[in-house]
Amino acid sequence: MESDKAKHQSEEVSASKPVSGAAAFKPTTSKELDLARKREERKEIERKRVSDEQNQQHIRKKLLAECQTLLNVNYDWLYLDDYPDNRAVAIAKRNRDYWLFVCCIVFVVFCAGVLGAVPAWVGGSAFGLLFITLCFALKPFRRFFSEDPTLHELLQERKTLEFRALNHIKLLEGQEGLAWKCRKLAKYNENLKRTLFQGVMEVSAKKRLFGVIREKKHIRLYLQLILEAEKAYKRLQKDYLKHHFNNLESGVDDTTEVPSGSPSPSVIDTTETVPVSESSSAKIEHPSRPE
Repeated sequence: MESDKAKHQSEEVSASKPVSGAAAFKPTTSKELDLARKREERKEIERKRVSDEQNQQHIRKKLLAECQTLLNVNYDWLYLDDYPDNRAVAIAKRNRDYWLFVCCIVFVVFCAGVLGAVPAWVGGSAFGLLFITLCFALKPFRRFFSEDPTLHELLQERKTLEFRALNHIKLLEGQEGLAWKCRKLAKYNENLKRTLFQGVMEVSAKKRLFGVIREKKHIRLYLQLILEAEKAYKRLQKDYLKHHFNNLESGVDDTTEVPSGSPSPSVIDTTETVPVSESSSAKIEHPSRPE
């Protein structure tokens, strides 16, 4: 009789003991276990997707920062629109040769007049003509007759424009170089993969670009590379902003890089919860003590 009474009291104590919340919501049936497993898989897939998107945005942002110098290019200095062409230089050189030829002829006639080989009035006229011809070497006197620049002025203008363009390229390249970084933008512009630009990128990576660029054609080649790189940079910028706004709409913060494998705090878990079975809910109810 006493053993039955003790057994009855132990059953009452065990029945009155409360059940924890984790044990109450713990899946018990196979259906609940499948739902819980699928929910964890969806969470893991979503975490990986968010982590990959954040890493891609971080790469795009880093590339934008590396090639930001493309926005500071002064195309007026690299276009060399005012650069004297070969035709103008050839004309100026021809005029210079004609002027020297006339000076030599008049000087010979003057010397012949001094030596008495020709009449004195011919020698005097040759001296006056020589003086006038030599005055054309002076710019204030020459501008009354012609506005065409001389060969020396054209060559000096060429050197000035080339020096200005080369200094600007030196400023763009800096210590790290710029042309070789444009190779990373080839994803957004296939023209950057052309063999024409590979040589410029290689010498830029080796920091020997200024030992190669010497003439106008080299400057124009560098300008073409910068133009193609700017197109790719604008496409990269557009792609970055597009993904950024899409992430904002999805509730994803892509301004910071999240390590792979760690849960993303920026994503709100909207997955459905596993319903609690009746058997689990029954464990929460405390049985009333029999009177």
